Amino acid sequence: MSMQSTSRRIITATLLATVSALGISASTTLAAPGVPALPSTNADYVGYAVTNLPTHFSTGQLALFNNTPVDNPITNAGATLGRVLFYDKRVSHDNGTACASCHQQEFAFDDPGEKSTGFEGGLTGRHSTPLSNAAYYANGRAFWDERAASLEEQALMPIQDPVEMGTDLDQLRGELAATDFYPQLFQEAFGDSEITNEKIGKALAQFVRSMVSYQSKFDVALAAGPPGSPGFNSVLTPQEKRGHDVFNSVGRCNMCHASPAQIGTEPHNIGLDADNSADEGAGDGRFKTMSLRNVAVREHFMHDGRFSSLEEIVEFYNSGVQDNPDLDFRLKTSTGDPLRLNLTEDDKAALVAFMETLTDTAFLTSDLFTDPFVALSGDYDGDGLVNDDDYAVWQADYGSSESLLADGNGDGVVDAADYTVWRDNYGASWEDFFYSASAAIPEPTSVASLLLALLVALRPGVRKRV
Repeated sequence: MSMQSTSRRIITATLLATVSALGISASTTLAAPGVPALPSTNADYVGYAVTNLPTHFSTGQLALFNNTPVDNPITNAGATLGRVLFYDKRVSHDNGTACASCHQQEFAFDDPGEKSTGFEGGLTGRHSTPLSNAAYYANGRAFWDERAASLEEQALMPIQDPVEMGTDLDQLRGELAATDFYPQLFQEAFGDSEITNEKIGKALAQFVRSMVSYQSKFDVALAAGPPGSPGFNSVLTPQEKRGHDVFNSVGRCNMCHASPAQIGTEPHNIGLDADNSADEGAGDGRFKTMSLRNVAVREHFMHDGRFSSLEEIVEFYNSGVQDNPDLDFRLKTSTGDPLRLNLTEDDKAALVAFMETLTDTAFLTSDLFTDPFVALSGDYDGDGLVNDDDYAVWQADYGSSESLLADGNGDGVVDAADYTVWRDNYGASWEDFFYSASAAIPEPTSVASLLLALLVALRPGVRKRV
């Protein structure tokens, strides 16, 4: 890397830090899906999700549940590419929807809505699935009905779904290849720049498997000592400890949400309905058992999003399980009737309090999993470079208030002012948003137009890539 390039990246890091410190939340119109702002050295996903795991994840029962395939281990470059793909709206037919639209970090990579909204405004048939600890679902299958055999297979299905993203994979590969950055990211991740369906699926799966949640209050308690030990008791409050005991005894929660990740090994019919015909799931009304990590920050629960609070869920298992021919045996009495837990109000409150200890704030705010995309002003064709091709887009759309690809200043019409935006940023590149990982600053979800103007001004001369 040249001295000039290194200096520019250090300046970029400083400016990004300044924007963050000042609390600037600039909202520039994204005429194109934007470009990724990435560290000059790939973030350490391997350290976070593989080598630095706590003992209760790296050994014992939970380690055996890990569904990472031999031919697709997590790599820093692969997960970085997966992160970019996960947040890129190019993956949808209209460049308006990303994987992250329905799997939002602050909600444990779940959707706050009961159902998710697709690229044309249609609603999905089921509630989205939370992604915390997806690597530890033992059989590796994905979706509520487990129709995908692996996360690699699952990753490509919403992209092609006519409601969710509606994209043709042939079209998508062409759009990614037309950018300045994807060939480089694929080269780093897989050793060559060719963009294939298999590589897209593998990169997204690596990113999702890196979403390991292990820094909750419950994890601190486990590190302090095994359940029932003085160390364990010293971390949890008496109510939380009582909830943990209910979870693992009379509540019988651990019979399905097993292991320290509170995740299942197979789908179950939990008696949501007396009749399974409305949605048979994986068959006979069975649905995948999700991890309870970060369950308290989610806003809807179950495959259809019918519940909206932990209290509702607890009460369902306490008194609302319905009899049906395929009800899981764990939710039946010895006589075959639906189980009634008969929990006290204190027990129910304690159970909710324990589930709240599974919230991992570090995971929910980690820069490893945030949106890396920023606006590149003047990049009207979205290829990651501001060059003559963008002028052609502006010229073709001049005067339009409908096609706003070249609406660089966000005023709702393509006019001379947008030409000025393009001219002032000519020669800018997505690489201007590399920054020094040693700066340890949050990666932004948006950057002020002032930032890019400063970057361009600091460039010793207009640079045109060929």
